[in-house]
Amino acid sequence: MQTFDTLKRRVMAKIGKAIALQTTDEELEQAINEAIDDVRTEMPYHVSPDESITMSEDTYEYDISALDFAYIHRVTVADSEGDFPVTNVVPSWQWYLLPGPILKFDERMFDPLDGRGLRIEGQSFQDSLSLGSDVCYISDAYVVARAAASLLGNVQSPRESTMLRMAEDARQRSPFRPYPNSNVVRT
Repeated sequence: MQTFDTLKRRVMAKIGKAIALQTTDEELEQAINEAIDDVRTEMPYHVSPDESITMSEDTYEYDISALDFAYIHRVTVADSEGDFPVTNVVPSWQWYLLPGPILKFDERMFDPLDGRGLRIEGQSFQDSLSLGSDVCYISDAYVVARAAASLLGNVQSPRESTMLRMAEDARQRSPFRPYPNSNVVRT
């Protein structure tokens, strides 16, 4: 994880002093955000689990539109002490997502326990960066190399192809992929 300011410094170091002097802040920021846009959907990052939903008896649908998930891979029900043990993970065939998005439990297989909490775990997509303190959660190696290649391409630098190869290598090595058996959250 890197801040926007750190990414800017790293890109400027990659492109070299001569080209960095010709590059405006707007061009630099645009190159970084275009690099993020290129891989936004293929590099989702894990977000902190949400535990804000409390179940109600005979309620099988829960609005999750306020949550920032692109994918959900696990739903767990709290035990009587409020903990979320692995033994309380709801099997994926007992829940699904509806447009809205709404988390819906299958009434034939799941019985909601009144007052118990739900822990929802999943991944989200990286937003564009605008403030210096904004954090980039996806592969910073990819973002730096891809943004540098974009800026070097503006001046026809031979290092552009090297940066593109570095970006592709970082993309291939990135640990950021959707979890297996994740459910896509549709809005």
